[in-house]
Amino acid sequence: MLYKVRLEGKNAFSYIFKFLLTVLLFTAVFNMIFTHYGTTVLFTAFDMSFTLEGLFYGFCQGMMFLSVITWLSCCSSVLTSERFLSVFGRLAPNCALVFSMVLSFIPRLKKNAVEINDAGMLINDGSSKMKKSISNFSALLTMTLEESIQVSDSMKARGFGKGRTAYSKYRFSFKDGFCVAVIILLFAGVCALKITGRADFIFEPVICMKEFSPLGFIIFTALSLMPLAIDLWEDMRWLYLKQKI
Repeated sequence: MLYKVRLEGKNAFSYIFKFLLTVLLFTAVFNMIFTHYGTTVLFTAFDMSFTLEGLFYGFCQGMMFLSVITWLSCCSSVLTSERFLSVFGRLAPNCALVFSMVLSFIPRLKKNAVEINDAGMLINDGSSKMKKSISNFSALLTMTLEESIQVSDSMKARGFGKGRTAYSKYRFSFKDGFCVAVIILLFAGVCALKITGRADFIFEPVICMKEFSPLGFIIFTALSLMPLAIDLWEDMRWLYLKQKI
């Protein structure tokens, strides 16, 4: 969440408080309603006991689900199609090209839908809302097919499929290797904690942790904050270089 705030600024707070918290509360309450294990009874209704263990387990499930969504959202903001091609262009050029086209397809589809909707609002022909929606969808489908044909013709004219080279302006430096090594070591530490059972919660019959490891907490926190730390370090370095000018 901190990294999303770093990437999107104030817009991230709307995402966190409206979407994340809503889904988190819904998951926690939903799990408590349909699961009744545990010994800590919060209240009883319709001859059913609603327990703290069920609520807490639903809360943890929601946090795991939202963590994946948040990381993927940050990834989509950072990993552009150009960077994706730079990483995988030499290893799997065709797959990388298809995936980068898919990444650019959804924003372009949204942009075309907004343009068609704005143009349709200027035409007041007395049609119903349903008819206008069908007309807008038909126009969006036609525009998408036309753009696909144009992209296909452009790729064919540029000699796609007849042998190609991969160009990238990014270079793998010593700093990149150092960051990758640190991430691998931290990830290995987290895996070791999980294997040895030092990061396991028990939800039934009572909530408890088998063994709390302060070192494990520090390792996991460091791994989670790596992207944020790298960005902040770059900002501090940039400010230092600007002061020297």
